[in-house]
Amino acid sequence: MTGKLFLLGLLLICVAADTTNSGNRREPSCSNLNELLICNSSHEPLCGSDGATYGNECMLCVQRHTTKENILIVKDGIC
Repeated sequence: MTGKLFLLGLLLICVAADTTNSGNRREPSCSNLNELLICNSSHEPLCGSDGATYGNECMLCVQRHTTKENILIVKDGIC
């Protein structure tokens, strides 16, 4: 019984942490985007508002530039 309560509490904490990030979309910083649309290879994944995971903020900016869509950062990490 104690184990079930522990797991339930852990689940509630995870759900609460996830909902605190939902709705906090932010604009990426694309002002430093190179004219050649070349990004460095740093691995800092971001979840875009289009549901795709990008390797880093620059890669999200390239996608925004290419598609002309207003893709925002939904959260740090994979979608």
